[in-house]
Amino acid sequence: MRYCVVLLFALLSVGFVYPTATEPGVSGGPASFVAPEGKALVVFVRPSKLGKAVNFYVVDEDKKLVTLFKGNQHVAITAPPGKHTFYVVSENAGLVRAELAAGRTYIISTRAKMGFGKARVIVEPVLRNSPSFAESAKWVRDTKPVDPDLGKGDKWVRKHQDAIDKRIGKAEGEWSSGDAKYRAALTMEVEDGRTQDEAGAL
Repeated sequence: MRYCVVLLFALLSVGFVYPTATEPGVSGGPASFVAPEGKALVVFVRPSKLGKAVNFYVVDEDKKLVTLFKGNQHVAITAPPGKHTFYVVSENAGLVRAELAAGRTYIISTRAKMGFGKARVIVEPVLRNSPSFAESAKWVRDTKPVDPDLGKGDKWVRKHQDAIDKRIGKAEGEWSSGDAKYRAALTMEVEDGRTQDEAGAL
């Protein structure tokens, strides 16, 4: 009897030290939205559920996949300080020019618009002097963080590289022909990023 009690106690102890099941958690998403040391944090958010099943793919100025996400999701990436161009690709492509600073958190909003074969993308960087700056905190809180399958995304990008190049070319053409107001709306300056204190409140 004493042996059974000792064995039962040992099993219970192991259960507390090494839980047999993990707590359900949220996949992806940073523990906080504060940028890591020496890096900038960029959060792509898609608050609307329109075209929810369609991925938006983000590629950089070298046309390499950065991340991907669907409707009602957000995804955060880190980037070195300096100038960057992000292209968000779906049936079309939208671009954002950004001057990123270490320690700051930037939010880029996206939404879907009905297209011919799939959802088109509209990209709107969240600028400090715009109404969306305050609203964007709610967008991040109300959407789900995602841990994207970059391997699968890479295969899609490689398979559709020619089409992506054309869509990026069109976005660049619209940038070149756009006026100063058009370009300013798609340009993020250093101060558009949230400071660490501001990002900590997201």
